Amino acid sequence: MMADVLNSATRRIPLQFDKQGNPYFESVKSPDSFKQRALCVKPPHNVIPVIFVPGIMGTNLKLQGKDGRDAWSPPNGTLEGIGAAGRGVKQTPSERQELFDPNNTEVNLDGPCKIPGDQYWVTAEEAKRRGWGALHADSYHSILQQLEVSLNDQYSKPGRSQEHGNFLLPEIGLLGHLNGVGPAASRTSGEPDYAAVAAAAVKAWNTTPPSLSEEEILRLDDYYYPVWAHGYNWLQSNEDSAKSLVEKIDQVIEHYQKTDYFDCEGKVILVTHSMGGLVGRRAAQLAPDKVLGVVHGVQPVAGAPVVYRRFRAGTEVGGFFDIEGAAVAAIIGWNAADITPTLACSPGPMELLPTPHYPPGWLKVTKKGSEEVLINLPQADPYEEIYSKTTDDCWWGMLDPALIDPANKLTSEDSTPLQVHRNALDLAKDFHNTLGLYAHPQTYGYYGIDEKKYRTFGHIHWQTSGDIPNDDVLPLIYQQDSQRSLTGKSTVPLYGEASSPEVKFKLGNDRDQGGDGTVPLDSAKVLAQLQPPPKVVFRIAGFDHQMSYKNPYAIQATVYGIAKLVQLAAPATPL
Repeated sequence: MMADVLNSATRRIPLQFDKQGNPYFESVKSPDSFKQRALCVKPPHNVIPVIFVPGIMGTNLKLQGKDGRDAWSPPNGTLEGIGAAGRGVKQTPSERQELFDPNNTEVNLDGPCKIPGDQYWVTAEEAKRRGWGALHADSYHSILQQLEVSLNDQYSKPGRSQEHGNFLLPEIGLLGHLNGVGPAASRTSGEPDYAAVAAAAVKAWNTTPPSLSEEEILRLDDYYYPVWAHGYNWLQSNEDSAKSLVEKIDQVIEHYQKTDYFDCEGKVILVTHSMGGLVGRRAAQLAPDKVLGVVHGVQPVAGAPVVYRRFRAGTEVGGFFDIEGAAVAAIIGWNAADITPTLACSPGPMELLPTPHYPPGWLKVTKKGSEEVLINLPQADPYEEIYSKTTDDCWWGMLDPALIDPANKLTSEDSTPLQVHRNALDLAKDFHNTLGLYAHPQTYGYYGIDEKKYRTFGHIHWQTSGDIPNDDVLPLIYQQDSQRSLTGKSTVPLYGEASSPEVKFKLGNDRDQGGDGTVPLDSAKVLAQLQPPPKVVFRIAGFDHQMSYKNPYAIQATVYGIAKLVQLAAPATPL
């Protein structure tokens, strides 16, 4: 770290950038009697950009053209959440269809972008330039700011000496103590107990990755790590979003290569959240030589069965007292009539359906009060066995075609709403097949394993409300229903005739698997099966999917992955 430049009182000056991207500091002159001095922490000129890729619904969207209205602007804070829930309740399915049209929406870069006063590495103006305004602030701005500090400060009091309390930040210092070893010297007064921090991290991670050497930790200080954000239209296919990410990578690299000050090798580090992991993997597949490595957080590697459930019952709510869940449901879609027109013709959300890599048999039909499974799908191909089926084909079909087009926009001489849906489903299948189990050769990642507070839908259960006459199960498999609700209930004539005995079914609301509240273990653990296998996979409990990057152990795992990737960068060059 730099020498102890000032032992007197200082005031730190925020780093700024001119229009060409060159760094500068701005201060004012003061009289000699004013003893507080300006402290400017100059970034290294060797730069490794970090690009954060958010999950589904993590990017603000607006309608294209002159309209420009907000199509999706998730609330920040409790008051905004209450307001958004109130507006969501009033939205009709046709209004939702108009807003959630993948062909008439685009990224809105003008979301809130507030920078706290103790953040010296990026101003609000610079954050906007780097795309932070496109991301949901409550979910992501804290991790963007944290990475700026952890990666660029690295020390608690930049510009000071150790004698004046300047020590490695805990998330950096722990990197040298992960194997239970580290520098043998006793700790200086005020120095964090890195060994204890490392021990807690290893316990939370459920793995012990290799420590970094002292030389490797010192090497982190050779580079500047500007944090960018890549918002994308999550309604469109992740194939399109991956291509836009490759374009962003090119733009970011060119931005620094055109400056007078910075030296950029031509590679970036990707940090992803949730569905952003699919986007990041595909972008790395398209442009592996432009990506130094990738760190994934809570990636739904093999999809999530809850997507099927939402088509038939709307957004899940955990009972009468789940006020937060009810508010989310009001915003995203309370029932099948709300959800279907927003998702049915959008490839991106359907690319979160379980892939063939998800363990088979995740859709089950069971008897009430019994573990006996009457129907167990898919056996092999989820596209053919489940996703191709609608309620016109069988009572458990994935969606009701009558709910696809409430705005009457999709019917033409050449197409029908169902055909538009199937075209989007074909894109989702193509994306799954193209991506497969690919991983960038330098991959790290973490996922949730919570078995208590944040359980998930590992399987979807249709349950009978009573006995099946004569235990005659076979006719139920492909029978149509005579009645259905918008919240996951169906009445099925056993033999297809009005006079035949009826069987009533209801979608269960039991979260039967550990995870992070959204991504079940059966999907998350496929991260370790990617090819080539990730260098380290962290398995962490105690966080909710959407806010996982606010968990301290997830942050530490992310910093570890980045620190290891930095060792692969070209040696720093003198200015």
